[in-house]
Amino acid sequence: MAQTLTNKELALNHEDGLQIVEEIRNLRGVIGASENYDDVYSAMLNMENTTQIFKKWYTRAYRKDSNRFTLLERFADMMAAACGDITFTLRNYLPSVSSDSAMTPLDDLAQYSAGQLCTEGTTPILDWTDEHPIGGWYIRANALSLHNGNMNVLAIEGIDEEFDETGELAPVYCFCMSPWIKEWSDDSYEYTSFRGIQDASGSYRPMAEAVNFINNTKRNLTWHPAYGGGFNASGGLTSGSGKAACNFQSANTGIVNARKVTPYEGLWTDCDTEFVLKMWQLRHFNLENSGIAEGCTSYNYQYNCAVGETGVKRVLITTAQAANLVVGSTVSVGEMGTNTNKDRSNAYMRNLADSVKISGIENVVVGGMTYAAVNLDVASSFNTTTTTVISTWPWISGATDALPGHKDGCFHSLTAGKGPLRVMGIEIINGAYVNGLDPLWNVVNGEYQIYTCRDSEKQAGSITSNYEKVLTQPALATSSSWQYVKHFIKNPFGVLLPDVVGGSSATFFKSEFYWWVSTGLRSPWRFCGLNNSSAAGLAGAGGSTPGNTDWTGVPRLSGSGKKRGEWQA
Repeated sequence: MAQTLTNKELALNHEDGLQIVEEIRNLRGVIGASENYDDVYSAMLNMENTTQIFKKWYTRAYRKDSNRFTLLERFADMMAAACGDITFTLRNYLPSVSSDSAMTPLDDLAQYSAGQLCTEGTTPILDWTDEHPIGGWYIRANALSLHNGNMNVLAIEGIDEEFDETGELAPVYCFCMSPWIKEWSDDSYEYTSFRGIQDASGSYRPMAEAVNFINNTKRNLTWHPAYGGGFNASGGLTSGSGKAACNFQSANTGIVNARKVTPYEGLWTDCDTEFVLKMWQLRHFNLENSGIAEGCTSYNYQYNCAVGETGVKRVLITTAQAANLVVGSTVSVGEMGTNTNKDRSNAYMRNLADSVKISGIENVVVGGMTYAAVNLDVASSFNTTTTTVISTWPWISGATDALPGHKDGCFHSLTAGKGPLRVMGIEIINGAYVNGLDPLWNVVNGEYQIYTCRDSEKQAGSITSNYEKVLTQPALATSSSWQYVKHFIKNPFGVLLPDVVGGSSATFFKSEFYWWVSTGLRSPWRFCGLNNSSAAGLAGAGGSTPGNTDWTGVPRLSGSGKKRGEWQA
């Protein structure tokens, strides 16, 4: 009789959905073809048990198919199917109506609250963002990019012992389900809806990054680099924990170093930025993160050594100064000598210790005076004088690994602006801009001409025939300057470009966009740096020439958008 039931009925009519697989897996005809096998487990997904189901399913599925990427694709398909008619909708005011950045959850999202935000000391509370396939669940894996836009997944976290969070085996990516989306507006509001499957009217579209490079169909699986740009042992650009930010690298140099990993790698795209911003909105019901979970945006300190020492691994400063520093954060130490310019780009600002962690801060008494000893994680000791300067620096990657579980949040404090932010497993706003080569902005007589490249193998520091012009927008400033963003152009290309400005650090998108009026080719520098304060955030952006190098800019790998097709509605 059991064989006459559908797979879904078998799963749903049993009081323990996991045990049913154990009971039916030997029944002839119930589990045969892989798609039926997947259907059984998909039917068990209840939006709260995704990790548990994945591990149960994967253990058996791997016996028949050892291609980890294919298995992740299949599980994404299963999650999408399990979501059925679930619709998550967010509503926000049109910029002409209100400056309020809060978003209202509608449809099936209305039953939930915004996801919990954590620091490393927060006690986690289970909520929908932990396990729900739409904007919740993700899994990390080491993977290498392939020519066809797929990934060679080498090890999955929690599954394979070989998984390497340092990115030496292969860059670490966060894999998750890519939802269908729909955006529209009425007289007062804008709406964004997310679904696992297309609705009956066919009114939804994939995000630009989720269009298959080979056949232009929608992918249900998407992925993004978990960490900021850093070098592996071979000098290739990777995504891994414990890596110093590879600043002083231009986008032009970054793409060369990315291709040392595989020739198919690409740099961070606007598709990646769009994904992070949309996931923030979906998980936390606000247009942007500023004032809620800052990231490292206001951690700009440079202090002279108070007392010189010989053969030490520390710098002595005042206790008041030390109160501004965070244990675990990254600094550089330099001996200025007779120099007076403290710009961090100067080599003498880091000639004693370059991009090292603060291992601890303690009060010490020297000459009858109490000072704070900033202890550094360095291999060799050095000498200090009163012209030695310690400077805060973009964070070494992996600080947000200390956050509980898969929670979003910041290291150290949500609102102090001193520690990096994690959103959907992606560590971001680590004190440095993220620079890339897709899109490129060609500014001509105050007009932005936006060109995109959908193939990472053809990314370049100039507009070649492989770049397609997709948008134009007049610079929304009379002179090159920062302007607070009120609204972004709605488009299917995965491009983030403002079309309304004039807000503030507490309204609309709460971050600034730097408009170049002078003619020239520029690439986006996203999120801003540790010294940009209220300008910085998930919606923040500057821009520079693809060949520019600076301590504030770091190339970063891109996700599934590095090789993407073009959606045909």
